[in-house]
Formats: sequence, C-alpha cells, structure tokens
Amino acid sequence: MLTRALIAGGVVVGALVVFVLLFVLKASPPKHEQEGPTLLVRTLVVEQINVPRVWEGFGTARAMASADVPAQVAGRVVKRHKRIEEGAAVQAGDLIVRIDPTDYDQRLLASLKRGEALEADLSALEVEEANLRRQVELAQQEEQTASRDYDRAIEADRAGAGSPSEIDLRLGALRRAQRTLETLRQQLGVVPARRSRLVAQLAGELATRRIEQENVARTSVTSPIDGVLQLVGVEVGEWVSVSQTVARVVDLRRIEIPLRLAMSAQGSVSVGDRVELRPDGPAQSVWTGRVARIAPEGDRATRTLGVFVELTQDPENADGAPILTPGRFVVGRVLTLREHPRVLVPRRAIDEDRVMIAVDEGDVGVRRVRALDVRVEHYYSGAIPGQSPSEREWAVLEPAGSIDPGSSVILTNLDQLVQDMSVGVRPDEGADSGLVRDGAGTGPEPAAGGG
Repeated sequence: MLTRALIAGGVVVGALVVFVLLFVLKASPPKHEQEGPTLLVRTLVVEQINVPRVWEGFGTARAMASADVPAQVAGRVVKRHKRIEEGAAVQAGDLIVRIDPTDYDQRLLASLKRGEALEADLSALEVEEANLRRQVELAQQEEQTASRDYDRAIEADRAGAGSPSEIDLRLGALRRAQRTLETLRQQLGVVPARRSRLVAQLAGELATRRIEQENVARTSVTSPIDGVLQLVGVEVGEWVSVSQTVARVVDLRRIEIPLRLAMSAQGSVSVGDRVELRPDGPAQSVWTGRVARIAPEGDRATRTLGVFVELTQDPENADGAPILTPGRFVVGRVLTLREHPRVLVPRRAIDEDRVMIAVDEGDVGVRRVRALDVRVEHYYSGAIPGQSPSEREWAVLEPAGSIDPGSSVILTNLDQLVQDMSVGVRPDEGADSGLVRDGAGTGPEPAAGGG
C-alpha cells in the first residue's frame, strides 16, 4: 500500500512538473494589426430634390356616358341584325331591333283619314258660311220690301183707299220676312263656333298623328349614343312591353373614377392634377387621368375625401393595349402640381424609423456607423434621375428632423450594424446627371405602375 501511494504521488508530481515546463516554454503566436474593417456595406448619397406630394386612393371605374335602351312601344320583335351582340361597337342611330309596326301603321293611317275628314268639314263650312251670307243679304232685301209694302198699306188706309185686311196681309208678310232673316242670322252666327270646334278637332287629330308617327318610328329601337353593347336582352319573335330594357350601351371613351383619399389631402390636391391608375392586382396596366372635380365635403364616417378622376381613351386605336373598363377596381396615385424640396432615401434603408449613415472618420475607406431617427412624410414610387436605377421605392422624409443632404445612407447589412461600428463603404451605382438639388427645377418623373 505504501509503495503504491509513493508511485502515485510521484506520477502526479511529475505531471505537474511537465505542465509547468510546457507553460513556461510555450511560444507566443505572432500578432498582426488589422488593416481595416471586416464588414463592407453599400451606401447611397442622398440629395434634396423637388418631389410632388403623392396621395393614394381606391375607386371603381364607371362610364361617364351609358344608356339603358328601353322599348317605347309594345310589340313582337321582327328583326335583329346578326352583328348586334354583346361587345359589338355601335354608333348613335344604329338599329338594334325592330318591333312589328303593323298596328302602329294602321293607327297612323286612321289618324290621317280622320284629319282629312275634318279638313273636308272645314271646307264645307266655308261654303256654307258663304251661302248663308248671301241668303242673309236676300232676306234683308225681302224684309225691306215687306216693310215698304206695309207702310204703303197704312198710308192708303189713312187716305181711305185701303182696308184693314190689306194691312194685316202686308204685316204678315213683313213678320215672315223678319223671322226668315233672324233664322239665317242665327245660323250664320254659329258658324265661327263650329269652325273653332273643327279647328280644335283637327289640331287634336294632328297631335294624335304626330304621336302615331312617333310610335311608328319607335318600332325601330336604335342606339342613342356611340359605344359598345353591354347587353342585348331580346331575340326575334319575343314580345316586348313598354319600358322593357332591350339593350345597354356603354361609351368607353370617357371613364370616371371616384377616388377616396385621406382627408389630409384636402388643400393639397387640386383640379388638373395628374393621376396614375392601375388595377388592384398583378396586372401591369397603367392609365393616366386628371382630377376633374373635388367633393366640397369629406365623409365623416370614413374620414375620406372624394376626388373624381376623368380618363379619356380611344378603344378603336388602342393597338392591343388594355383599356380601362367600367366596373374595374383600381388604385389611383394623385401627383399634385405643387412640388416641395425634400430628402428622399430608399424605403428599404429605413428600419424601425431609423436610418444608418456612414460618417467619415478620416481614415481612407473607413467610416463610422451613426443611427438617426427619421419621420416619413409619405412614400414615393418611381425612378429618380442620378440615383441607382434599381431603386424605385422611396421614403420622403419630413423637413423637421430629416437627415442632411449629402449623407451616405447605408443600404446593406443593416441587421449586422451597431452604433459607432467601423465599416467599409462601397458607393452605389448611378450618375449625378439630371438630379435636381436644393429645391430648384422640377422633380423626378414617376415610373409607371408605382405603388
């Protein structure tokens, strides 16, 4: 046991001696000074440029000119052209369907005959009036003759040459002449009333004739406007009633889009501002319109302002390009006419309302990371002359608390950066030509389809 204990103690002491010798005699590794930062980042020098205020809203397109074409008379459809189908282009006055005009032709013919009869009655009345006037003149002469005979009979009786019977005979003849004259005058007096009645009847018949003529014309149902057929609801042989919708025509040349913008847009948006419209989906179509009207009051429930955009397009000369059709839900970007100098940074450079910039510390190729708090006024989509063409999404910073123009904003490795960290800088691609600085000139041209 003693021997074993001594041997174990000797092994432990020997091991300690070897450890001390190795620790004392170990060689130190060579030291090399670090030549620069280990992290390389890409930066973009931001400038102050003129940029329009952009407001975005949503709306549904609708045609400014459309018409539901009803049947104005009842009847059976006897004609429909083979090209009259949904989607076909029509012009104002083009025939859509024809309704059987037989009944309306006969009614018009009956009205014409009644009018001719009334005109004949008027002509006969003119002849009758002329005859009555001649008869009145003759009756007046007979009455005057009978009156003179009666006066002579009285004078003869006074002279003793006459008799009472002769006086009575002459008096009877005078009374008959007077009654005949009064009867003829009465008949002549009612002629104007009869004429007025016939004239009124003729006028009423002429009005009826015009209505019947219109009904005959209404049997041809035509397009009231130029446009495209949205609906044709009847076929040949079907019976249509009055006010039944036969077709719907939509004019695709002028489209109106009521956009709902934030209430804060009031005072910034004005009539004539350019509006970019794109579908709410994967389609890349873009249409350009103008603000035509602005609602005077906002919607208190949704806190939005109504802006009406008008778009003019030519469906016939679209050259294959898609046109904006009524009923389509679109996103509208209103670019105001008034521009303001603002600092723009790429949208992807902002993380939790902070921007990392690279500050020059004097060493060649080495910069320090500084984190700055920023406030975004609004976002802007589009290419900016003089900046990287790959950057199309920008954040427009508020003037107060914004970063200084000329600062180098870090675009890459943002999740690895910390305050005061040394980094290497690789400038972003892009020339300075065309960049508008210090609030002079005009702003960048937005790219089509920007969000």
